[in-house]
Amino acid sequence: MTIGFSLPPAVRDSYLCYDGQELESKESCSDGIFFGLPLLSIEQITQEWRFWRNVDEDPSSGANDEVRGWMTSCPAGWVRSEYSCRGWLPLITDHVGNYIGVDLSPAPSGGGAPGQVILFGRDFDTKVVLWRGEGEGGWGRFLQFVAEELEAGEMWSLEEVNSGSEDEEDTVGYESYFSGGGSGAGLGGGDRGGSGAAGFRLTGDYKGWPVL
Repeated sequence: MTIGFSLPPAVRDSYLCYDGQELESKESCSDGIFFGLPLLSIEQITQEWRFWRNVDEDPSSGANDEVRGWMTSCPAGWVRSEYSCRGWLPLITDHVGNYIGVDLSPAPSGGGAPGQVILFGRDFDTKVVLWRGEGEGGWGRFLQFVAEELEAGEMWSLEEVNSGSEDEEDTVGYESYFSGGGSGAGLGGGDRGGSGAAGFRLTGDYKGWPVL
């Protein structure tokens, strides 16, 4: 796959260490390490990125000037005002069309920089540069932030799957939009497989909130 942009060193180096996350183990957590969201493999990144290149040309969404007019970013002007963009590389997903990834082609007139970590996808008209994810080294700083939060254990808890938690609605977002019942079922791969012994839930002030 040729995307037309250079990968930030932090992204390249991290994927030399691990290629996504395996969710099929029945001996561990059933959800992704990013508070329930999984890290995509290179193969899955390719599938997701190619799917969105079709959206770029869709007159009802990516190629629609009215839709583009609704798009904003936070901070303002840091991310392109687009519904979809070939410079947005998905790395983490909720499997219903929303992502955390790196922006390789930020708005040219704003304060953003290639490599910044952003939240984007079908449900987010406002694309957000994430906390500690700014700049070329954003992915490395973002990974450090997640590791620190996991070690602190103040924002999340691990609960048995189907334990009757009042937060069970949080799992709704994990249906794949590529296959298995998501809104774009049948368009490709990328379903969330397997079942595990425990799942992430946000807690404290964030109890009951969706991760994205």
